[in-house]
Amino acid sequence: MANTPYSFVSVKKKSDNAGRPTGKAAYILLFNWDDVKTYVRDAKGVKMAEFAFQTGKKPIGIYRTPSTENVFNTSTGEEDGRGYIHNVDFDVPGTDLEVDEFFENNINKRLGAISLPCNGDARIAGTPDNPLFITQDNTEDSSKKHGHTVQMKSSLPGAILGYISKLLIPVTDNVDVNAILGLPASGSTGGGI
Repeated sequence: MANTPYSFVSVKKKSDNAGRPTGKAAYILLFNWDDVKTYVRDAKGVKMAEFAFQTGKKPIGIYRTPSTENVFNTSTGEEDGRGYIHNVDFDVPGTDLEVDEFFENNINKRLGAISLPCNGDARIAGTPDNPLFITQDNTEDSSKKHGHTVQMKSSLPGAILGYISKLLIPVTDNVDVNAILGLPASGSTGGGI
């Protein structure tokens, strides 16, 4: 049964190449937790059972250099208070006006992120009660690099990163981004980043 509580069971090696890095989609999805209407994890506490946005609200796609994306959690905390800090790191090539406008207007927002692998379930970082914040945005315009290096983090120890089926991921504000990510083609033609 899909929604049965967790029981203490063996965890076997999935394949000989289980530790091999996996490719990521061309965009990472970001959203404001204040726009989320429904967020429910299953009984085991990891996989999303329900996920929906308020009417008229959508996530956005941000192109980032795929090889720089790192969505991970780190365990932390004292006895009886351990949990996970969510981390989302990536580089955005260029210092275009739209990119700078995004960071200027979201530096203190309560954000979430969805990382889409080329195959399998996506990962969702941040939770409604423990969102991500942009903790680092370094802009560089040098002979070596032109762009943003971004770090997002949750503030408090909480639940581990979640898994989310592509079927539960809402379309973005941009039909081109939706098509690239394989999301239903029903979004608007908004600019995206």
